[in-house]
Amino acid sequence: MSFASDVRGELGRVPVTDGCCARSELTAALLCCGGIAWRGRNRYALTITAAEASTVRRYFGLLKQFYGVVGQIRTLSGDALNNLTRYQLAVPEAESLALLQSLDLLEEGALFGLRPIPAEETVRFSCCKKSFVRAAFLMCGAVNHPEKGYHIELAVSNEALADFIARQASFFEINMRKSARKTKPVLYLKRAEEISDLLSLLGASSAMLAFENIRVKKEVSNRVNRQLNCDSSNINRVMNAAENQIRDIRYIDEELGLDKLPAPLREMAFTRANNPEMPLGELGELMTPPLGKSGVSARLRRLSDIADKLRVNCPSGMNCALRM
Repeated sequence: MSFASDVRGELGRVPVTDGCCARSELTAALLCCGGIAWRGRNRYALTITAAEASTVRRYFGLLKQFYGVVGQIRTLSGDALNNLTRYQLAVPEAESLALLQSLDLLEEGALFGLRPIPAEETVRFSCCKKSFVRAAFLMCGAVNHPEKGYHIELAVSNEALADFIARQASFFEINMRKSARKTKPVLYLKRAEEISDLLSLLGASSAMLAFENIRVKKEVSNRVNRQLNCDSSNINRVMNAAENQIRDIRYIDEELGLDKLPAPLREMAFTRANNPEMPLGELGELMTPPLGKSGVSARLRRLSDIADKLRVNCPSGMNCALRM
């Protein structure tokens, strides 16, 4: 099973004990799956279609427990569904109008007599807001496996419903961004912390812990890799600098002779030449008197300056090369 299926499976097992939350979930399920069809003259066909059988069973149970409605569960497949199996809960047509009235989805004067978004009373309490977003995810949500990337989204049928869902999530300080995919608005999160917060809010605690476990492992691995790359880069830089320093010292010895150098520079040249891989701090400890890293670096720069002047055949000769 995919990570998204695991999340939906866990959300499908979150208990619903209050009628207000059941109403909120069923309202979201019908609206987000496009499950309301007008048959004319106060006749409606209601269906809830989902990718997971557990989701459909959840709403079968809520309908029966809170509204006394016994729906029919069936499977759908075929070319139109790309040979994928979908599960559908159909509400008896004789019960549909009463159920829509109970869910407060009917509105006189609206297109087909239906509200495009729920009444505010449906999500009056925080538990109802949470239930609405949970059902929206069960119907039209998807989440990447955290090993592949951080992304969670809800592909909703219309802008009004997308904005309504985003407002419910923002109540819990989860700010979902919106984009468009073809004709559908898509709400999404890409930051790992926000995705973790949303999973926890909706009740997918096990999925959230699995997500966090993988996220922490990835962050530790990335941090270690960055440190290794940084250390490797520093080592290469130090080695290259030491090679250049030794090359300059050898050139001075060939063209001028190290014995012509001032005593401090001569000591530095011999110490570096005899310790090609030693870092600056340890080189300084070998000097008499000991030097700090800045002192060692300054003397090595003076040796490099002398080598550079010798390479360009300084017209003033040796004195120019040694002048500091």
